[in-house]
Amino acid sequence: MNRPMTDAELEAPLDAETEAQIDAALANARDHDDEAVALSATFDVRTRMLLLELKTGQRIAIPQEDLQGISDVDPSQLTDVEILGPGTAIHFEKVMEGFLVDSLRAGIYGSQRWMDGLAQRRRERLQRAS
Repeated sequence: MNRPMTDAELEAPLDAETEAQIDAALANARDHDDEAVALSATFDVRTRMLLLELKTGQRIAIPQEDLQGISDVDPSQLTDVEILGPGTAIHFEKVMEGFLVDSLRAGIYGSQRWMDGLAQRRRERLQRAS
């Protein structure tokens, strides 16, 4: 369209198919959002684990060594974990590092390069154990 829409066009009712698509998209977004919303985030200094509780009831524990940007930080610097926005991200205030909850839930703890290195270290550990 090469011109701005008129008020009448903007206020015109949507057809049933478009309404159904919008409703489905909104429902899907709500469902997805619940999966990646943190209700609580803490760091356990003793075990060196990031502990998340999600809105779905799922609990996730992630070793500090797996998290890019904080893997080698003194654990006492990680006790101040802040949940950002509606629970979609977390932030370690003292070290200025953050993570998206959706990524953590999906097992993504850093850049592709970081994750490749993490996978390599795990393979090496498994080979030594066998």
